[in-house]
Amino acid sequence: MPAFLKIAIFAAAVVLAGALVAPPVFWAGQAMAESGWSSWLAGFPFHRVLSRCLQISALVLLVPTLWWVGLRRLRELNLQRNPIGRRDLVVGLFVSLLPIALLLVVYVVGGWFVWNPSPEWTKFGRIFLTASVVSVIEEAVFRGVVLGVCLWSLRPLSAIAVSSVFFAVVHFIKPAKTSIIPADVGWLSGFIELGKVTDSLPSVSVLWWGMLSLLLAGWILGSATLRTRSLWLAIGLHAGWILGQQSLQVILRPADGNALASLPWAGPNLVSGAVPTGILPLVAVIAAGWFTHLYLRYVFRPVA
Repeated sequence: MPAFLKIAIFAAAVVLAGALVAPPVFWAGQAMAESGWSSWLAGFPFHRVLSRCLQISALVLLVPTLWWVGLRRLRELNLQRNPIGRRDLVVGLFVSLLPIALLLVVYVVGGWFVWNPSPEWTKFGRIFLTASVVSVIEEAVFRGVVLGVCLWSLRPLSAIAVSSVFFAVVHFIKPAKTSIIPADVGWLSGFIELGKVTDSLPSVSVLWWGMLSLLLAGWILGSATLRTRSLWLAIGLHAGWILGQQSLQVILRPADGNALASLPWAGPNLVSGAVPTGILPLVAVIAAGWFTHLYLRYVFRPVA
């Protein structure tokens, strides 16, 4: 069986497993809250539980899929041990967060956004957890497996392009953010929600901004992975983008109450609040890419 077909079966298995596991995980969270043991998991709506179950299913099924495809070593995915992985991780966080910090200043000074007078500081714990988990899972799947498999039959630039398109498109194949009463969640609720993926898509005028941001981010992450032959730098970049973009939503709000009114300069964040839209966020993404290029070009890297 061709490798690409096995990867397609892997994707189908991830959807099946995530949809089946999401309801009992959701019920467990509700039961924990009712018993007074913990209310943390109960705070997640069903669509978010489904999304996280899909991501975790992808991570769990990743190793057996790689074995099935015929991979036995990381080098076959163009990956190797990184002796400075921690440094790459920290640098990735820094170079992605710095442009976002500058973006915050530009937003406020330019009058597009204002400070939120009553930010929900408790959200930062969830944002940090999301950035940590999502960055590891998505980089393992998109830059580890998808890019690695593409490199088997494509030239490096073509492989980065294909994996970036896949990365961008998959981000919009998300459960719709519909409100479901906990009592209405059943065994088929995951499949029903996945059938509504098109309901969560924004208008075309906003969608293409989000696609452009994801394509640029995917290209930067793919290039970083290819040049370091490691996922650490890409994980740091990815985590920093999620942490920064979602934090902006907590501490800022649109000046006129409508995030769409500021386009094309700055618009609403899409896909769980982590994908920016508009010219200014794109400049921030490009700046992170340029800083990454300078780091890889001028900072010493030991031979693995």
